[in-house]
Amino acid sequence: MTITARTSSDVFNRPAARFTAAGIDIRASALGQCRRALWYTATEQPATNPPEPDSLTLLEAGNALEPVVVHAMRRSGWSVTPADRDEPMSVSVEAVPGLTVTGHPDATGCPPAEGGAAAAVEQFLFGDDEPSAQTDELVIEVKTRGPEAFKRWRTLGAERSHPESVAQAACYSLGLYGECRDVVIATLDTGSRTWDHELIPAARAEHAWRNATGRLQALADHHEAFGPDPEALPERDFTASDWQCQRCPHLNRCQPGGAGEAEDDGESAEPVSDETARAALCEYEQVQGRIKSLEADKRGALKTLQHWLQGKGERKARLEGSAKQRTVGMVQSRRYSVDHTRLNALLEPGQRAEIVTEQTSEYLRVS
Repeated sequence: MTITARTSSDVFNRPAARFTAAGIDIRASALGQCRRALWYTATEQPATNPPEPDSLTLLEAGNALEPVVVHAMRRSGWSVTPADRDEPMSVSVEAVPGLTVTGHPDATGCPPAEGGAAAAVEQFLFGDDEPSAQTDELVIEVKTRGPEAFKRWRTLGAERSHPESVAQAACYSLGLYGECRDVVIATLDTGSRTWDHELIPAARAEHAWRNATGRLQALADHHEAFGPDPEALPERDFTASDWQCQRCPHLNRCQPGGAGEAEDDGESAEPVSDETARAALCEYEQVQGRIKSLEADKRGALKTLQHWLQGKGERKARLEGSAKQRTVGMVQSRRYSVDHTRLNALLEPGQRAEIVTEQTSEYLRVS
C-alpha cells in the first residue's frame, strides 16, 4: 500500500474523481458514490441535474458546524486535534493498483479519561485549549445529519446507516498511521444541535474499507481497459428508484426519464384536475385549522383539571361531566429505551441487523 501526505487548501474544492498519471484518484468523501457517476465526473461531463441552491446551503451549513462538534468534544473531555481549516493535511492511500483515495481528516484525538470532563471544560473556558499529548490517537470523522438521518445513524449504527463514512475514516487511519485503528464517528443533529459519537473497532473499520475499495476495483479495471474514454461507461451501482440516483448530478445523462420512472408506483388512477386538487388542499387546510383550535381548547381544559386536582391534594377524583360522572386522575406511563451506542459497539453489523430491524412506510405530507 502506498501512503503519501501533502498540504493544500485546494483539497476542499477538488472533484469527487479525477484521472492522474497513476490512474484514478477518488475523493474519500465520495467513496459511496456510483462508479458511473464518478466516471462522469472524472471525464469532466457537465452536470445535467446540478444541486439546488437550498441543497448547497444545507451542505455549507453542515460544513460550517463541524468545528462546533470538535469544541463540544473538548468540553466533554476528549483530547482533540482538529484539522487546519486554511491548510488541511491531505492523505492519499492506494486502495487498489491504479486507484487512490485522497482526503483530509476532520480531527484526531483520544476519548476522555475517566472523570476528565470537568477539567476539560475548565481548560477550554479559562486556559490553553491545546490537547494534552496522548498515545494511540484515533481518527475522528465529523458528520452533520438532519433529525431523521441522525436518528437512523444512532439506531442502526454507522456501518449500516452510512457505511461510506466508516470507510472514509478507515482511509484516514491508514493514511495517517499506516494501519487501520479504531475510528470515531462524531455526529451532530442539525435540528436539535445535540451530538453523539460511535467508536468503530479497527477490524470492522477495515472491513468497511475493504468493501468500499472492493467495489471500486471494477472502476480501476475499467480504466485500465478503456483509458479515460468518456463514451466507455462503467456499470451503475444503483437504480433510478434509489436516493443516490435521485440526487445524482448526472441522472438525466445516465438515465433519461429515470426520475419519472422512479415515481411510477404501478397503480392506475383516474386523473385529477388542478382545480379538484386545489379544492382538496383548501378543505385539508380548513380541517387542519379546526383540529388545531380543538387541540388548543383540549389542552386548556386538561390544564384546568390538573390544577383542580392538585388543589384537592389528590391524584384521582370523580367529577360530574355533561353526560356522566368521570374519573379525573394522573396516570404514569413507562417506556424503555435502548442504549444504541453500547449496542452498536458490542455487536457486529450482521448481528445488529437481526435485532434492530428497519421498516419503511409512506404517507402524504402537506407542508
